[in-house]
Amino acid sequence: MYEDDGVEKLSKQIGDVALAIQSLSKNQLDVNALYAEVMKIEGFDEITLEEAFDHLVQNEMLTKAFMAKKC
Repeated sequence: MYEDDGVEKLSKQIGDVALAIQSLSKNQLDVNALYAEVMKIEGFDEITLEEAFDHLVQNEMLTKAFMAKKC
């Protein structure tokens, strides 16, 4: 009886870890998509766009906002 409770508890914890890993993988930055979107911006030279890309890569919240506005 107690063994079943332990197995059930362990099973739930493993499920929680799996969900956390899935959540992390969904929130990972797609650097290639970000680069493509930044390089589409008109009116700036390539060096300036690459600097903007570098800045966005270093600032995750800005990147999420940028990508949300582009979609």
